[in-house]
Amino acid sequence: MMHSSRLTRRSVIKGGLGLALATTALTTLGLPMPARAAAKKVIIGAFADGGLTPFKEKIIPLAKEQGFDIEFLEDEYGVTLEKWFADAHSGAGQYDLYLLDDPWVPQFGAANVLEDLGAGGIDASDKDWIGSMIDMGYWPPQKGPRVKGFENAKPTLICVPFVGDLQTLTYRNDVFANGAPKTWDEVIAKGKEGVAAGKIKYPVVFRGVSGNPIVTSWYPIFLSFGGSFFDDKWNPIFNSAEGKASADFFVGAMKQNAPSGVVEFDSDQEGAAILGGEAGAIIQYSGNALKADDPTQTKVAGKLDFGVVPKQQSAIAQMGIFIAGVPKSAPNKANSIEFLKWYVSAETQAKLSEAGSIPVKRSAFGIAKPGNRLIPVALQQLDAGALPRPRTPDWAKVEELLGIELNKALQAGSGGGAALDNAAKQVKDYLTTAGYY
Repeated sequence: MMHSSRLTRRSVIKGGLGLALATTALTTLGLPMPARAAAKKVIIGAFADGGLTPFKEKIIPLAKEQGFDIEFLEDEYGVTLEKWFADAHSGAGQYDLYLLDDPWVPQFGAANVLEDLGAGGIDASDKDWIGSMIDMGYWPPQKGPRVKGFENAKPTLICVPFVGDLQTLTYRNDVFANGAPKTWDEVIAKGKEGVAAGKIKYPVVFRGVSGNPIVTSWYPIFLSFGGSFFDDKWNPIFNSAEGKASADFFVGAMKQNAPSGVVEFDSDQEGAAILGGEAGAIIQYSGNALKADDPTQTKVAGKLDFGVVPKQQSAIAQMGIFIAGVPKSAPNKANSIEFLKWYVSAETQAKLSEAGSIPVKRSAFGIAKPGNRLIPVALQQLDAGALPRPRTPDWAKVEELLGIELNKALQAGSGGGAALDNAAKQVKDYLTTAGYY
């Protein structure tokens, strides 16, 4: 039967009868039954996020066909970092694989609780990787400043990119009739024309809430103005002339052309403004951007398009990917590494792209039918420029301090440069206490 080119129902039944007779004979003779191969268990910890829906719905069933038994455990974003870090640090072994937010890599790396995936056979030299993504999996980082204690350590691949994610522009195609605006000045100028024509109420919308939200919204403007966060000794330099110019533009011109309550806007409010047809442009991550094509979530279906973020000097977006690490305490470590090898293969990444997620291998961006129209734009943005947040275990504190000062300036509607000076001093004091210098 195995070598026949055609199987009939009769031959299958006969084959089944033969197997049944053989089984009876083995049992009668007291011989052991042939063992059925056990599924390869992999326990994945993830934070709840719509960006993982294609993985859950399309890729997990494919993994099952490959012999993997995936147990997918989700928690709220706010508890996962602490929960997984405690699991890894204690060696409790409750998970085989963590799907981390990429700024968490330095914390896990500095604690030395994740497996060396390069030694496990993951090929980081594969030219098909999106280079900026695979670089994020190393600790200490291959480029840029390093924290104390890791100055001379060899970079080790402790995580691999899992789902690509980054900021892109979403804009109203009836306001920007000639395509995506190329500069921030064009965003404001054309947006004002759209307001005058009665098409929109505001040229732009963003998040203004203190902390991570406002820093994330300001970040691509900061990068496009030519700003950098730290020098190679971890001295804050985000309050350079370029940085101050970006902050002044953000709390001044951007606020003046955004909804009046933008100081208190988070994702829900900015999403409502663009999806409800009130705003002309927004910079956002893919999970929110894809709502633009869902007629059940937007009042302006067909009027929202995607593009590369606007530029001042360059068009650089913030990148924040899902990235996978295997704890040293993983109960099914070998299965996890085998699963990752399969998952990051070009073939599986093509399936991920078909399912609608942004892949991590370049070849998967070029398939005939990607699952959504944001995917080719995401590749354009990656090629134009996309940078992760600074690779330090203390980024969350830096972001908190910076976000407080930016929010104060946004409330005032001016003083962005002074806010960066204040934040730079606070960050320098904090990092000094933390032993960075």
